[in-house]
Amino acid sequence: MLDPISAELRSLLPAAEGKAMSLEQIASHLKERGWALLVLFLAAPFPIPNIPGLSVPFGIAIGLIGWAFMLRRRPWLPNFVMKTTLQFSTLERVVPFIARLMERLEKWTKPRHKWFVSGPLNTSLIGLAIVSGGFFLALPLPIPLTNGPPALSIIFLIVGMLCRDGIMVIIGYILGILSWAYLGLWIYFGSYLWTMLHHWWDVIKSWF
Repeated sequence: MLDPISAELRSLLPAAEGKAMSLEQIASHLKERGWALLVLFLAAPFPIPNIPGLSVPFGIAIGLIGWAFMLRRRPWLPNFVMKTTLQFSTLERVVPFIARLMERLEKWTKPRHKWFVSGPLNTSLIGLAIVSGGFFLALPLPIPLTNGPPALSIIFLIVGMLCRDGIMVIIGYILGILSWAYLGLWIYFGSYLWTMLHHWWDVIKSWF
């Protein structure tokens, strides 16, 4: 029987031995459940504020693994992504956060509505949703609160896939849709504000 997801993630800190770890080392340590746990770990830092510099490489990695899930092939990541390192101080923040989140989710997770996670079509749909979330996270957006929802979407999708829980997968889909809707609102109102400012600038210039 496999250990709980939270326990497997907590084992990363002792394995690090107080040193930085690369994604390659993390993936090797989390080999029991393979690439799905690596995606879970990669998505974990995004809801945590003040952990800069991870958005682009982690978003790319999540998107590439999701692409492989979508095509139902073995994932592959470029060397520059796998060599990305996390300092031990970052691991000390990320690992307990995601482990606590997993402990809470594990209390509510169980095999149910398995038609949302069974079969090649659903595997591809989950992969597509993970690609969407990874692409979103890789965007260098100067907009507040944009990283949390897509990261949580990915976390729920992976937990649902690992635990055969269709409810978790549905929550992941909803959070992914809300993430893009939130970005769309910023774009809409930003373009509206830009149009208004441009209009008033033309008015001001006409006075002189």
